[in-house]
Amino acid sequence: MIEEEGVKIYTLEKENYVGPGKRKAGFYNPTWKFDRDLQILFSKYAYERGARKFLDGMAATGIRGIRIKKEIEDIEVDINDFNKSSYKIILENVKKNEIEASVLNEEFCSLLSRKKYDYVDLDPYGSPAPYIPCIFRGINRRAFISVSATDTATLNGIFKKACIRRYGAIPLRMQGKKEIGLRILIGFISRIAAIYEYEFIPKISYSHSHYFRIYGCAEKGAKKSDESMKKIGWVYWENGWKIKRFEGIPSKKFAGPLWIDKLHDTSLLLTFPKMKMLNLFIEENSINLPYYESNVVAREIKARQPPIKKLIEKLKSMGYNATRTHFGGGAFKTDAPYDVILQIF
Repeated sequence: MIEEEGVKIYTLEKENYVGPGKRKAGFYNPTWKFDRDLQILFSKYAYERGARKFLDGMAATGIRGIRIKKEIEDIEVDINDFNKSSYKIILENVKKNEIEASVLNEEFCSLLSRKKYDYVDLDPYGSPAPYIPCIFRGINRRAFISVSATDTATLNGIFKKACIRRYGAIPLRMQGKKEIGLRILIGFISRIAAIYEYEFIPKISYSHSHYFRIYGCAEKGAKKSDESMKKIGWVYWENGWKIKRFEGIPSKKFAGPLWIDKLHDTSLLLTFPKMKMLNLFIEENSINLPYYESNVVAREIKARQPPIKKLIEKLKSMGYNATRTHFGGGAFKTDAPYDVILQIF
C-alpha cells in the first residue's frame, strides 16, 4: 500500500526509483509526486473553464485519475490501461478509495476513436509521439491536454536519428539542450494539432528528473491553428542563441522545427500556491531563448564559474534581460550576445 495526499494505492511492489524505472504492471514512481500535485491544480483550472469529462489514458495504478476525482467530485473520470494486470489493480484502487469512476481496459487510440473528452492525460512509458494524433481525434472543440515524455535522451540530441524519426525535428546536443528538447516536443504537439485544425497553446512546460511534462489547451478552428503555426520556428547559434520563424532555415548550427513562444502562462501560474519551481517558471518566462550553462562557459574559456545571482545582476546592469531557470542550478537565460557573456566571465 502507498498513501499519497489522502489516496491509498495498491501496487505489486514499491520501489524508490531514480529515473524512469522499469515498465511493469501497476507502475508507481514517487519521483512524479510533484507533477501529480501540479496536475490537480491544472485540473481545477480546466474544471473552472467547463471541463467535465476527464481521461487518465495510461493509468498504471490509477493514482492520477483517483486523485483528480477525489479533489473535483463533480466530474466524470475514465481511468484506462491496456495492460490486464494494471486494469485489475486500478479496479481494486478505485474500490478502495470509494470513488465513482469508469475503469477501462482499452488500447489508448481505440478508446479515443469512440469517445470524446474535455481533458486527456497521456503518460506513456517512453515517447508519446505515436499517441499524439489520437488525442486530437478524441477531444471536444475546446479541451485540455497533459503529455509526458521520458525519451529525453532522444529529444536532447543524444539519439539524433531517433529524434528526427519520431518528432520530425533536428535536436542539438549542446548548451540549452533540455530546453531545445522540450520545445521540440511542444512544437510536435502543435504541428499535429494543426493537422486536425486545432490550436495548441502550452500553459506549463517543464523538465524534471528524467521526464518532460506539458500542460496545454486545445481549441478547434483552422484560423486558430494557423495562428499557432506562427509560433513554430528554429533555434540557432550565432554569437549565442537566436530564434527564427519557420519560413526560412538558418544557415548556422540549428535545431527544429520547434516552439519559439512562451513555455508557460504566467497569469495562470500566479493563481497557484507559491512553490519554488513555479517561481522559476514565472521568472524564466520573459525570455524565449534557450538557457546557457555557466559551467560550460567557464570551462570553454578556463575561467572561474561566478555565482548565478551575481552573473544575472551584472547582465541586468548592462541593460540586458537575464533570469534563472528551472532547467538547472547553474543555468541562466539572457538576451545578451555570447561575447558579452564571455567578457563577464
